[in-house]
Amino acid sequence: MRGVAASLLVCGPLLAPVAAPVPAWADEPTALPQITQFKGADDACAEPGTDVVERVPWTFPALGLASAHELSRGSGVSVAVLATAVDGGVPALTGAVGDGASADCLGYGTFLAGVVAARPLPGSGFVGVAPEADVIPVPVGDPDTGIVSSDGLASGIGDAVDAGARVVLVGTAAVEGSQALDEAVASATEAGALVVAPATVLTSEGPVPGHPAQDPAVLSVAAHDAEGAPVLAEPLIRFNGELARVDVTAPGDRVLSVGPGGEGHVTAGGDGVAAAFVAGTAALLAAREPDAGPAQVRERLTATAYGSALGPRDPVVGSGRIDPPGALSGDPVAAAEAGTAGVVGDPFVPDPSPRGSVEVPGTVAVVGVAGLVVVLCSLAGVVLRHGRTRNWRPAAPGERVTPEEDPRPLI
Repeated sequence: MRGVAASLLVCGPLLAPVAAPVPAWADEPTALPQITQFKGADDACAEPGTDVVERVPWTFPALGLASAHELSRGSGVSVAVLATAVDGGVPALTGAVGDGASADCLGYGTFLAGVVAARPLPGSGFVGVAPEADVIPVPVGDPDTGIVSSDGLASGIGDAVDAGARVVLVGTAAVEGSQALDEAVASATEAGALVVAPATVLTSEGPVPGHPAQDPAVLSVAAHDAEGAPVLAEPLIRFNGELARVDVTAPGDRVLSVGPGGEGHVTAGGDGVAAAFVAGTAALLAAREPDAGPAQVRERLTATAYGSALGPRDPVVGSGRIDPPGALSGDPVAAAEAGTAGVVGDPFVPDPSPRGSVEVPGTVAVVGVAGLVVVLCSLAGVVLRHGRTRNWRPAAPGERVTPEEDPRPLI
């Protein structure tokens, strides 16, 4: 305890100047409608957005999308969005949505499609992760409630593959798996399509592990907030007693996108929204490296993620937060030889796990603790100031690292 107290006393003055900034969503218009995955059968449809937000959403700099778009914009890649519907008439989705678009009562499918591939528009600060990718709407689930079944998802995955999807986004997970769903995932993988799905699904009793995300061939995604912290801070247990699978995390709290029936913006959150960011990133990588198979794309995204202190086996965040520029700038040859993604840039200092870190032996912790604490705290002050300013994004080759803030407006 004395060592801990001493550490706090020494580190306090250094850490104070780098206190967390006001959340990027603090100035978000309060009137923006919220989109949800589910609703009552007799409830009204989602309210169309009327306000167009000019400021850049927090998700854009958090993911380093300005740098990512210099390397790829997803051109030529089709992403299937499995949801109750997608409104292809939304201005930001004009030219992005193929056959199958329809009226979207829930608004959730339209929201996800916007996260993946919304086109830039004058006067709007929002743009999709892969603004030149194509969206294939694949209707699944009850259009009045949003509830899906495992067999319905299996059929939807098959339809997505038949339509030529390179990436298959499961918008809403099923509570239970099925043999048909397992077979559909296997067939999609064999056909060269990566299936991306939310790690959990919300029920009346709280979140439970979602399917098909429990399949190792699927890229399972959990949500993090604007500060990078996991939205669901504790691991979930499956019915068989095993921990639920999480491969990576992505933005999934107070996220901005487009809604149905208008040109305005709306907000939503959850693991399904996070999965949409990962699906868009997969489209960027697939466009940049067209010969990469689903296993290679999946491995690149997990290997270049901002890792947890517990490593890729962290039951809450998996391999960590996705890093689109890092995934796109990874060297495939170096990755194959070294067994990593070969990312160019400064190493990322991982966030501490919410469950604590692995303790070093007491003898090591005691010997020289005073001097060690001073050195580490001095370094921590520099690392935290620069890291937070850069949203923990690695520097691109030749890029000068400075503490200056990004001049783009945020929400």
